[in-house]
Amino acid sequence: MAAGCVGAAQVRTQTQNGEAIPGRKARPLPPATDLPTDPRVAQEGQLPLQVAVQPMAAMTPEDKDLAASAAPAIHDQASLYELGFSQGDWQESQLECPAFPRHLFLRYTRNMGTGDVSMFAASIPRGKEGRVRVIPILRRGFGLIASAPESKVTIAVFNRILGEEHVGVKADWSAVSACYAALTSARWNEPHGAVTLSLVGSPTLQLLERGALSVALELADPASGRWVVQYDRAGQVVKTEYTAFGDMMWRPLPAPVAEVKGKPFPSPVDAEKGRPVPTGPEPEGKPIPAPTSGDNQGKPQ
Repeated sequence: MAAGCVGAAQVRTQTQNGEAIPGRKARPLPPATDLPTDPRVAQEGQLPLQVAVQPMAAMTPEDKDLAASAAPAIHDQASLYELGFSQGDWQESQLECPAFPRHLFLRYTRNMGTGDVSMFAASIPRGKEGRVRVIPILRRGFGLIASAPESKVTIAVFNRILGEEHVGVKADWSAVSACYAALTSARWNEPHGAVTLSLVGSPTLQLLERGALSVALELADPASGRWVVQYDRAGQVVKTEYTAFGDMMWRPLPAPVAEVKGKPFPSPVDAEKGRPVPTGPEPEGKPIPAPTSGDNQGKPQ
């Protein structure tokens, strides 16, 4: 039996190696190949999962000239949302997103005190294709339509930027999602120097039905929180979700308590040992008749 098993194993080995087997007709098995990678995640991990943020003063001369040429268009777009771009002192930052080399991204913040903060982001194409676009985030402390990270207006503008970048369906979606977070965060802590928006932990990708893809990220400052961005099979954003770390309520589970069912057993100290003996006078009642012999049973005395 053992020899038969060894012989069969030898036949299989020879067949896989393409060797001729005397007395047998067999076709060599094709070499094993790895399963193809899903095209939606083929480029995942190719780009740095971070966004560099620096003040406008640290921009290169070329980027400064590009921002200056786009200033009138940015002003007009901001006016459509009544952001008051021509009023007050606005802080400006540049975002460098590795997933968007064809665009220059800027963020603008005006802080007029507690509860009075305005924010928006601007996208400027580096080439001739595309147009200047504005993503409204806050107007004097309030979202214009809905929370910017989850707003349909934000999603629509970002999808147009994606189209100008021509990332298609083979993109590094974690890097794209990190840029989405940097452009739309309403809890942005405007840095006074160069900082890097980086991940806390690792991204989580999930392939969904009908070719959809979900990316979950947890980011540190200046846009800290948990971000979930869902893309359709064409690579367009269809749904987003944002939870700030400060809004998460972590409550420990209560200690388990055993539920008491039925009547509890008495304590050994209080338990009664047997039936107690009655005390006191004999109870009154009908006396028990004296026993009689069997011959007299049933006869009157």
